[in-house]
Amino acid sequence: MKYLFLITGLFLFDISLAQEIYEVDVEVRENSFVVNNTAVDMISKGNYTTAAKILEKVIEDDPSYHAAYLNFYRAGSQVEEKKEKVVQVLRKGLEIFQEDDEMAYYLGNLLQRENRYNEAIEAYSEAIAYSKINGEDFPLVWAYYFNRGNCYLKTNQFKKAIQDYNYALTLSPDNADVLTNRGFCYYKTNDSDAACTDWHAALNLGNSQTSRYIQSFCQ
Repeated sequence: MKYLFLITGLFLFDISLAQEIYEVDVEVRENSFVVNNTAVDMISKGNYTTAAKILEKVIEDDPSYHAAYLNFYRAGSQVEEKKEKVVQVLRKGLEIFQEDDEMAYYLGNLLQRENRYNEAIEAYSEAIAYSKINGEDFPLVWAYYFNRGNCYLKTNQFKKAIQDYNYALTLSPDNADVLTNRGFCYYKTNDSDAACTDWHAALNLGNSQTSRYIQSFCQ
């Protein structure tokens, strides 16, 4: 007995509809479910290496099992020698689960942590584009803009960063971290008044880090 899985989606730069069909034996899918749950337990205990190893096998045998990709990211991103494999797997996953904004976001997170900022910006931009299709009510969407903004900040593209922080704040108002980083970008673009306004607001929201910025730059 087999399951038929139909994965459909719209390519970001192609108006044609793409489809992939996967046949999965019931036993294979049941095994994927069990192994994935085992891996989740391992991750909770910090056993990332073994969790990543068994999840990688799940993805090889059952490429349409979505949960394995996200948990492989959780485990493999903690194992130095697995990080590039995680990048490859998430990119493959985005070919299968087209328009998956969450998966694109996690890819961006890993690339950003590896200082691959241009690639991370591309991944976050994909996540943002997909969120426009899937809906911005998903709780993580504000972070798509925040983290892309952080990549712009780290590459000295401060005006672009401010635009992303502005949008992040429309989705997550009173976010002290966004205000702190936007304030830094305002300062770098010679708008000290706006910078100090953001830093004071962030301080009032509990981000004590901004107190040193205020003491140094807002007197």
